[in-house]
Order: sequence, then structure tokens, then C-alpha cells
Amino acid sequence: MTRPPADEPRRPGDDRPRRTSIGAPGRMPGRTAQTPARTPRAAGTRTTPRSAAPTTARGPASAGAGARSPKTPGTASTARRSPASSASSAAPSSPRAQRGQGSATPRQAARPVGSNAAAARSASASSGTGRGRGPAPQRSAAARRAGGTGGPRGPRGPRRRLRISRANPRRRATIMFAVVLAVFTVFAAQLLRIQAFDASATQAAALQKRAVTHTTPPMRGQIVDTNGVVLADSVERYTLTVDPTVVDEYKKRVDGRVTTVGVAGAVADLGPLLGMSAAELTPLLTKPKTRYVIVKKEINPTVWAKIRALGMPGIAAERQAERVYPNGMSAAQVVGFVRNDQTPGAGVEYMLNSTLAGAPGKTVAETARDGYTIPGSERTVTEVQNGRDVRLTIDADMQWYAQNAIAKQVTAVGAESGTAVVIEVATGKVRAAASYPTFDPNDIAAADKKTLGNFAFNDAFEPGSTGKLMTMAAALQEGVITPTTGVIVPERLPRAGIRFKDNEAHGVENMTATGVIGKSSNMGTILIGERVKPQVMESYYRKFGVGQKTPIGFPGESAGVLAKASDWNAQQRYTLLFGQGYAVTAVQAASVFQTIANGGVRIAPSLVEGTVNDAGTLVPTPAATGERVVSQQTATELSRMMEEVTGPDGTARDARIKGYRVAGKTGTADRYDDKLKRYNGFTASFIGYAPAEKPKYVVAVFIQKPASGMFGGALAGPVFNQVMTYLIERDNTPPSTPSDLDYHVWATKPLSDDDPTVLSDARAKRDGL
Repeated sequence: MTRPPADEPRRPGDDRPRRTSIGAPGRMPGRTAQTPARTPRAAGTRTTPRSAAPTTARGPASAGAGARSPKTPGTASTARRSPASSASSAAPSSPRAQRGQGSATPRQAARPVGSNAAAARSASASSGTGRGRGPAPQRSAAARRAGGTGGPRGPRGPRRRLRISRANPRRRATIMFAVVLAVFTVFAAQLLRIQAFDASATQAAALQKRAVTHTTPPMRGQIVDTNGVVLADSVERYTLTVDPTVVDEYKKRVDGRVTTVGVAGAVADLGPLLGMSAAELTPLLTKPKTRYVIVKKEINPTVWAKIRALGMPGIAAERQAERVYPNGMSAAQVVGFVRNDQTPGAGVEYMLNSTLAGAPGKTVAETARDGYTIPGSERTVTEVQNGRDVRLTIDADMQWYAQNAIAKQVTAVGAESGTAVVIEVATGKVRAAASYPTFDPNDIAAADKKTLGNFAFNDAFEPGSTGKLMTMAAALQEGVITPTTGVIVPERLPRAGIRFKDNEAHGVENMTATGVIGKSSNMGTILIGERVKPQVMESYYRKFGVGQKTPIGFPGESAGVLAKASDWNAQQRYTLLFGQGYAVTAVQAASVFQTIANGGVRIAPSLVEGTVNDAGTLVPTPAATGERVVSQQTATELSRMMEEVTGPDGTARDARIKGYRVAGKTGTADRYDDKLKRYNGFTASFIGYAPAEKPKYVVAVFIQKPASGMFGGALAGPVFNQVMTYLIERDNTPPSTPSDLDYHVWATKPLSDDDPTVLSDARAKRDGL
């Protein structure tokens, strides 16, 4: 196959770039050496390849006619082309021609120009290939493979490499601009959403990821006595912690220059402040694989301030509140205690925890990636609310004195426990509630669990003869007796299948009602009390506060035990009259005597004087309303009758106080043991007040299960004497004046069973009792 010359002669009117051979100047970029050469065209005409021939208004071609070459003007030859020229004509003249038939472009189907246009149209019409003819018949596959008109196919030229035209630069720039604009539009929209519409939520979410919440513990409120003496307080303490990974970066100024001293320098500076040796500190400051190590607890604020001033990296402190009790054991069972985690364990600490505790505060700070707090990022979310102070009715001095007195006596007589209670007569306020054994609230770990409660409120026991006071008050108030009523007390008194007796054996004795209480006669008390109906007697017990808790609400407080009169058995009907068969607490028993000392008006015991508000002002606890139990006359007479208990013939000579009239009552009762389910040991007691004519305080003393002795006068009387003497001297109470009431223990004249004013067993039988 002969290659046409590389440089075609330019025809008139042809302004296309000249084609050049490969490597020759002027060749179009992208041409290769394998490009087939075009056949020469006649001047003034343009060839139209078969593959790009117009298809519109094409008529049917003659059968078997192959692809025809365009003729030059003035010719109508239909001669068959040579195989070479046929192959050259059949090949597309440009890549655009390869895109399919019917895509006429200037290079593929240039129209005749000038005077040649008519000749071209004429030639086209005469050759049957012009417009207005039907579509040319399609060649067979064999003809397409052979080339030309179906004759023998000549040698095939080299394959032409497809030429990919470059995109329009302006169009490409437009597309790129649109893409960039779309991307920036998305970014702008997202930025607008984050900063304008969802700014708060986004900011909050980001802050939450790097925010750390710190809880600030509140300072627990103080517990003070009636005079403001602190019984419980909270002090600020710190727990020192360290991040061992950064301690080696510790720097300090040495000889005027900032020098890295590392762990060794930290140990040298911290040791003296913490009281720790290098051997103790070094392992803590170099502990591997951890960023949190507790160095020491309970550091006071002064020490922490000095450590903080060192500027040591990794050193931090956690603020805590530590509870301290300045009076130690003295008021421990009243005040109670709190554990290390500041939760209450007993006493007032537990009872008034909601008032004392306060509420913790919350601080939020932002942290960096290394876990350290960003300076200035801290903000308070919730302000810490410190607890409010509580003022008790307890007098710290009275409490201390009573505590020591009862402790000495319990130890001296080998008792299991002892309790001393002081109540103010006019108000019912508990001024002291001391028990022994006790505990030290500053060292709760060493405490015996049995001592954590308060025996004055928690321990219920049968009062014994101190309960006779209520029997006498009911009989006097109901008009059954007078202080001088004669009572014939036999050696034995048979009732409900039991032969009752007194503690001391005696023959028939002629006493007065005053003598019955002065000598603490069980049988005399039965002869008096059985004349009061059971339901009436029960009502008096309850008016005195038996069988019900006090309004104090002390943790674990017992209500005592008092059955309904309808449930009393035959024996209980009589034993209750002298203090057996029901149970009271020490505070309840003291309240009975407060009622008589207060002229027959009972004021319920109280322990809390008030709380301190945010302004520092005391808000008093509402005062208890007094309830009259017996008349003033009954109270006065009964008080005078009790003076004989400490008289020459009474049972409590050890309770006497020189120069003062003392009214009171001894008690000795069998003590029921819940574990053994039987009676085991005794309760020895004395309750009284002085001066009897104008008492200010009631003092109640109880000794439980003494190893030596059993009578209240001998065991509890001396403790009463000590505490009451202290109170009288402290208050500079003037000496007593003689009483106008002259009562006697023994009857001043012979008594007869026939006398209707005399109480005796014979008369009781006659009266059907």
C-alpha cells in the first residue's frame, strides 16, 4: 500500500491547519505514523466519507452498488475504485467520524462552495447518491469485512490510535468552580447550623466531653449545748494526692537559677510538712502505671497551703470535712457520731441529720488532653450549702458531772450499766442524759456496739417502787386516801393466789399513807391502790407518759410497756401498783416526778432547743404544752409525803442534802432479761428533787444489775446526792424553809379494822376487794 505524501497541497478556500508527517513541523498533535493517508481531492470539492454520508431524504440505491466516491464537478463516472482507494475511502477520516453515522462535521461532510455547488448537486443526482433518494442499502457482513464493493480485500493498514480531544478549558473551569462552590456551600451551611441554630447544643456537647464535675462536701452543722458550748463540730481537712508521671518535672529556684529537682526534690520538700520519711514518700511519688496515688489523709488547711505554695506538678488535694467531738465521752450517747463518709450513726447526729448535713456543691471544670484542669475554666454549678447548727437543751457542765458520777458508781458496785437523767422542772428540758459504759465518738472504731445507743431513751425496765408515786397520786386525786390515812400493813397479804410481802420482814405495822411511801411498803401500796379501779389507774399511768414515746423522737427510743387494763391478769392487777408488770425508760420515769414537782402539770421532755437559720438566728423549738395530771393540792401533798423517804425512817437516807428538803422515791425491781427469758438481777433507782418546796431540777439515777447490793437508796441515792448538790451549789440555791405540812410515817394512834377510815386486809375483804 502506497502512503500518500505527508504534505498535501492546500486548496483554494481551505483554511484548515496543514497536516504534517510525524516529526515534521506543522503536524497536528496526536497524529501517529499509522494514520492512513487521504486520496487527493479535486479542487473546489470536499469528500464525504460513506460512514458520514447524510441520511436525510436518501432514496434507495441500486442493488449491489458499493460505496461510491464523490465525483469531481462535471463527471458522472461510476467506475469501481481500486482496492487501495476503496479501503482508504471506507476508513473514517477523523476520530469524530468514528462516533457513528449521521454526525456531519466540517471535516466529515464539507459542503461544496462557490460555483462547484451546483455541479456537486448535479453529480450527486446523476450518480444516485444525492439527497432525495431513499436510504442506501446496507452492505453485508462479508462485504464489510472485505472492504470496497465486496471484492478481494487488500492489505489492512495499521490500527489508528483513538485521539481523545482535550476538554474545553472554559467549560472545565466552570465545572470546577461549580464543584468548589457546592463544597463550600455545604461547609457554610453546616457552619451556620452549628454556630447559629444548634450553637447551644453543640457547645454543650463539646463541653461535656472535656468537663469534669467536682463535688464539694458541705460542712456539717455544729451541735452545741444550751449555752453554746460546742459538742460536735466539723473541721476542714484535705486528702493529698499525686500524679507520679509528672513529679519528675518539679522545678525550683536553686542558687538563683530555676533547676529541675524532680522526685528527690519533691521528697525533700514534702517530707517535713507531712511528717513522712523518704522511704515512705519515694514509692508513692514514683509508683508506675498510675496517675492517682493517695499520699496522706486528714491534712489540715495550714499544711495544704504550704504544699500548694511549692508549685509542685501533679500534687492535688481533695477537700473533706472531719467531724470532731470536743467533749469526747461526756455527751457521746446523746450527740451520737458520724462515720468517715459523714453518714450519721446514732444520737442527735442521726435524729437531725437532714438539718445538720447540708447539701454538697458541684463545680465543673474543663480539662486538657493530659487530664489537667484548664486554669480559669472552673465554674460553680451548685453552691454548697453547709448544714445548720443545732442547739440542744443539754447543759455540758451538768452532763459532764452526771457522766462522771454515774461512771464511778457503776464501776464501784460492778454494775452492768448506769444512767443519770436531769430534767428541768418548769420546762421539761433534758439537761443531762448520761450513761455508762459509753464510747469516744472521736474513735468510733474502738467502740463497743452495745454502748452506741443511749440507755436513757433505749432501755426499758420495770421501775419498781419509784412507780408507787403514780399509785399514790391516783389515790389522792380520786379521794381514796389522804396523807394521814391509817393503813394496817400485815405480815403477808394474799391476793390472786400470791402471798405478797415487803422487802423487809416485819409484823403487823400501823402506818399512815405517808409512811407507806416513806417505808416503800408493797402491801400498804396494794391496800391503797386496789381501791382505784383498773381502768382509772391505767388512765393515770398514761397521763404520766407511760407506754408512749416522748416527742423527742430519739433514735431507737422505747415507748415502754403498758398493757390495757382489760388485758391485765389477776396478779398484774396488783403488781402494777408497786411498779412491776410494766416498763419505762429513764426519761419517762424522770418525767413522772417532773409532773409532781411542777404542781401536777406534765410537760413532755424535750432535747432540742432550736436550730440556727442562715442569718445566724436561733429558731426555737415550739415549747411543749403542759398537761395537768393531778391538782396542785395533790401534787403538794404527795411531794411532802415523799420528803419522808429521805427522813429518819425513810429508805433513802444517803440522798439527804444538808440544809435542803429533798423529795424522792427509791426503787428496787427485778429486771427481766430478754435473752434468758426470765428475771435476772435488779434495777436499783432513786428519783428526786430539791429543794422540795421550790425545785428546779429532777435527778433520776438508775443502776442496772449491780454485783453488790440491790437497794436503790444505797446504790442510786449517793449519785443523786452528788449531782443535786452540784446543781444547788452552782445555782447558789438558798437553803430550804420548814414545811407547814406535818406528816408522819407511823400512825399517831392505835388503828382498828373496824375504823372505816383505816385501810386493812380485813376491811378490803368486807368491801369485796
